[in-house]
Amino acid sequence: MGKNDSARNSGETLRRRALLTGAAAGVAGIAVTASAPSAAAAATTASGVADWFDVKDYGATGDGSTDDTAKVQDAINAAAVQGGTVYFPVGKYLVKPADASTPALAVGGNGVRLVGAGSKASMLVKGGDGPLLRISGAGPDATGATHRRYCAVEDLGFNGNGKTGLVLELYYNDNTVVRDVYITSNLDICIDGVELWDSRFHNLVVESSTGPIGTPGAPNMWLRNASAASGWGSSTDNTNQVHVTGSRFEAFGTGALWITAGTGSTNNPNGIYVTDCKFETSQLISGPHFKVDASSKHVHAKNIYCYAGNFSSSLSPAQKTAQNIIGWAPAASSLEDVLIANGSTATVNSGIDLFAGNGSTASLRNVVGLYGTAPTGAHVYYESSSTGDFRLENTYGNQGAQTSGTVPGTNAPNPALRQVAGPVSDASFQRTPANGTLAVDTVNGRLYARVNGVWKSAPLS
Repeated sequence: MGKNDSARNSGETLRRRALLTGAAAGVAGIAVTASAPSAAAAATTASGVADWFDVKDYGATGDGSTDDTAKVQDAINAAAVQGGTVYFPVGKYLVKPADASTPALAVGGNGVRLVGAGSKASMLVKGGDGPLLRISGAGPDATGATHRRYCAVEDLGFNGNGKTGLVLELYYNDNTVVRDVYITSNLDICIDGVELWDSRFHNLVVESSTGPIGTPGAPNMWLRNASAASGWGSSTDNTNQVHVTGSRFEAFGTGALWITAGTGSTNNPNGIYVTDCKFETSQLISGPHFKVDASSKHVHAKNIYCYAGNFSSSLSPAQKTAQNIIGWAPAASSLEDVLIANGSTATVNSGIDLFAGNGSTASLRNVVGLYGTAPTGAHVYYESSSTGDFRLENTYGNQGAQTSGTVPGTNAPNPALRQVAGPVSDASFQRTPANGTLAVDTVNGRLYARVNGVWKSAPLS
């Protein structure tokens, strides 16, 4: 590198660092100009402690073909000593996992931020099968002392390059932020959060990534309490207080987002919020798109869009089986303002596979199916093993059966009975109501109930 190139790169490093820290010009006595101080000066705080680590200063090329694994890891190791920002200028950084279980890169300290110039501008590219990035602690500890803590991944892209293995491993981890991150082309789970708490995912985009055919349990993102198959997960700690907001999962095959207990766990994921998210695919292999199992508690999902347009072209005709789109079983939880849709292909078995455990109520509000092709099952399927209550409000499909399965005798009533001025029939409703629906004839003073498709009535005394 020539002398002028070095000065120019140093100036760019300072300029980018200033922008990312809110110092677009002249902050703390630093002038952002072409004649800025050296990269070494830009990489330290006023006390002389390094806080900025540009991977190119450590020898990474970002040309997409040179193996940058060791150089990027050097920058991460330097930042891990006391914390700081590892910066990836525009480029494609090829990194290679050591093997199927050893990641290409690992963050070995707390308070480390990995920051790019933009999620499509700065990209880490997987150079072989295996995990790409590990931000995981050393072991279980309810106090968090052995967790990996206060890290972040921002404005950075990850290309799985058609390889297997995780993209981002978050085991024994808390207070992590993943923001404005793009993940594509990974043939496995992309984000695996095991014993993860107090963490946030904002504007996450995962595209064209899927688990293998015939291997269920490889969604784009999995939040759980244990992962014994990977050697992690003691169930001592808990996955809780995780927010996934404004995120998009698209062109997946084996599920978008799952929240479950995990292998061998007896603990309960809880305090998880999923809002303003999109789960859309025309590469469906297996389902569901969105799954929350019966081990989970206090999970709230709102403003969700689910679309199942078609099956993966890699499936044989016999493998193209309609799938449940949402599996919903958590206690003390709610599912609200959800749209489920498909097109001209019969991809949907049931819109929602619904379960409620003993002593709990499954609450759904404004969960609507706008189907181009009617479900092969029903919009809502009640699991026969359910022993709890259900409360459904304005939850319906535009075509096909509204409900099927077994509704427990303890089914909670819907609010406010429909009032009809005269005898009640199916025509009294915008859509064919489910059996068990009640309505009141306000003219003749009769109570109506729909039983096996027939309205029966009795006088009100």
